[in-house]
Amino acid sequence: MTNSSMVETQANDADRGKDFAQVLQEDNGKYSTMRAMSLIALIAAIVFGAITITTKNADGKEITTAFLAAAFAPKAIQRFAEGSPSK
Repeated sequence: MTNSSMVETQANDADRGKDFAQVLQEDNGKYSTMRAMSLIALIAAIVFGAITITTKNADGKEITTAFLAAAFAPKAIQRFAEGSPSK
């Protein structure tokens, strides 16, 4: 019986940045400002939602809903306008 050892190596800082940058790339390799905007709006919705829940402020629902709509609606409209099916 032989033991094979697998050594895991951690990515260096340059590789971590490349992994995150790939999230913002389209299929053709170009960086998408639409994806960056959607990601920022989603993060803002999460932050405002957390603030709304912790402060029990009902007025924050509208802001959170607006940021959620800003995160998902533009990309859906873009795909519909371009006529490309979602993957």
